[in-house]
Amino acid sequence: MAVGMDQHTGRKLTGLEELKQRINRLFKTRKGSLLLRRSWGSNMPELIDAKVTDDFRLDIYAETAATLADPANEIFDEFKLHRTVLSGDLENGEVVVDLEGEYLVNGELVTLEGIRL
Repeated sequence: MAVGMDQHTGRKLTGLEELKQRINRLFKTRKGSLLLRRSWGSNMPELIDAKVTDDFRLDIYAETAATLADPANEIFDEFKLHRTVLSGDLENGEVVVDLEGEYLVNGELVTLEGIRL
């Protein structure tokens, strides 16, 4: 289980809180933008400004699955995605996903809610 620091308060994070923060950061980091880790990140930033259509929703689902499964992002060995639920006020640019899956550290089925893209 990873240990991290809350990006807003500086308090220690472990378990699902730390994983959720890491996934949130992962989705907001453009792939190729980190100098020493070019393969880390996602293509989500390119999708966020797109017009909201059925294709947009499909692209979000596909990029979510691809990003979490990519070994370079170091999430695949802690969380196995089963379902993505898209929510938020999409028409006004608020894109939020809830991720349902298995927390592989202990085999528990979990929902990571409110991940803002």
